[in-house]
Amino acid sequence: MQLWLRVLGVLLRIANVLVIPLIKFVGGPRRKTPFPEIRNEMLEMPAVDLAERIRNKELRSEDVVRAYIDRIREVNPLINAVVEERFATAIEEAKKADQMITNMQTIWLIKTYPLLGVPFTVKESCALKGALFTGGSLPRQGVRASRDGEAVALLKAAGCIPLLVSNTPEYCLSWESYNHITGRTLNPYDNRRTAGGSSGGEGALIAAGASLFGVGSDVAGSIRVPALFNGIFGHKPTADVISIEGHFPSSSDEKFRNFLTVGPMCRYSKDLPTLVHIMAGPKAYKLRLDETVYTKDIKIHYMEDFGFNVSFVPVDEEIKIAMYRAVQFFKDHGLQTERAEFDNISQSMEMAMCTMQSLEDIPNMFDNRDNPKEQHSLLMELGKSLIGKSQFTLAGIVFYVLINTKHMFSTEDQQRYLRMKEALRKQIIDTLGTDGVLFLPTYPTPAIRHYHSFGHITGVTYTMLFNALGFPGTHVPLGFNKEGLPIGIQVVAAPYQDRLSLCIARELEAAFGGWKAPK
Repeated sequence: MQLWLRVLGVLLRIANVLVIPLIKFVGGPRRKTPFPEIRNEMLEMPAVDLAERIRNKELRSEDVVRAYIDRIREVNPLINAVVEERFATAIEEAKKADQMITNMQTIWLIKTYPLLGVPFTVKESCALKGALFTGGSLPRQGVRASRDGEAVALLKAAGCIPLLVSNTPEYCLSWESYNHITGRTLNPYDNRRTAGGSSGGEGALIAAGASLFGVGSDVAGSIRVPALFNGIFGHKPTADVISIEGHFPSSSDEKFRNFLTVGPMCRYSKDLPTLVHIMAGPKAYKLRLDETVYTKDIKIHYMEDFGFNVSFVPVDEEIKIAMYRAVQFFKDHGLQTERAEFDNISQSMEMAMCTMQSLEDIPNMFDNRDNPKEQHSLLMELGKSLIGKSQFTLAGIVFYVLINTKHMFSTEDQQRYLRMKEALRKQIIDTLGTDGVLFLPTYPTPAIRHYHSFGHITGVTYTMLFNALGFPGTHVPLGFNKEGLPIGIQVVAAPYQDRLSLCIARELEAAFGGWKAPK
């Protein structure tokens, strides 16, 4: 069955070259549109700095919130990332924050509300009380969250003010943020390209200067890939540190929370430790984020790809060069650097797929909440989707099939790959230890053209493997390629060593410039 999976990957890549360009020609943007510059300096401050200036009464939360609302209204027609806004409520909450600052002592505010008055945005699949909570599913149209998901609630408790919920693909099952309710989200650096998925709405808004930071979720790269495509930072934390309570879709399988993670996306690396600490809540102690990390003591391991696999998408040379430049930067500053080699890494796609397919109670996108007994013909829905007549998206159906096809691997093959995965997990942990990080691609290419995700399915192997292993990973922007598209790398650490990748992210931001506004 390993051969079957690889053949599928090759066929999808061939279809991407021969068929998808015809679809692309029929619809979608055909030229790059210039992007409006950011003119308000309040939109270019890290969250921790903004919170301090609000506390010190140098800025009013109401003015900051209104500035972000103005920016959202300016750019959303160009990127289509907003599902539903709550601007009027946010302004009222900002006024209350300003009043609290007038009446309360600063020391108490720092301890109790570390990000008081700072606005943020939320991926629509992460519950925000009262907001739409459809998961991009047309049959769920109109569903609203009855309460906040835990990560969102913790941010609100820290004083943050939610502005909106952002676009995601149906059931979070695609690396392009498209669904039949909101439509397709466009990349602010090139509207002919995708903002990625499934946290693509967050990625596009943050990159466009229309959000400072956001709540994303990641089951196979859904934070890190949009972070790459949009030139921002995105952190997938160690498994089961930040609660996934309040996420849709979800599963009753205990192993699901080791695969799906919720995490922050932002423009400035200095915000990541604070955001992770707040979102982790009672489990934050496990990450020891308050400990001092000395960059000089961190060992850099790196690999430019996962070796040869006929179905793998080749890694762009410009991404490899960016990684080599990052490695050389640390080598020049006295850090130990070493090329990494791991057993069976070329079979990482099989390991990750077997891990996902070993999960029970996989959410069923065909469930009808009004008629639980209703049955859908998979082949009929697939055919209808090809001619635009299905209530389900083509990407959703295809990914649903891949995830739920339990017989893609024989029982013997599945157990073999799961044992292989555990051996790889141990080998990487032994290599990285408590003082090492691994540099590797986040995805083989920069942002892909709309409709091209099917031919690049295996590209998410570089992120999905670390969901299967439960490792933390931080996407770090490292500039742009010759076409002006953001490029960068993934920095992975061993479980509970998130502080190492966050430290390296900040060093790389200082050295290579981090996020730059689209033009």
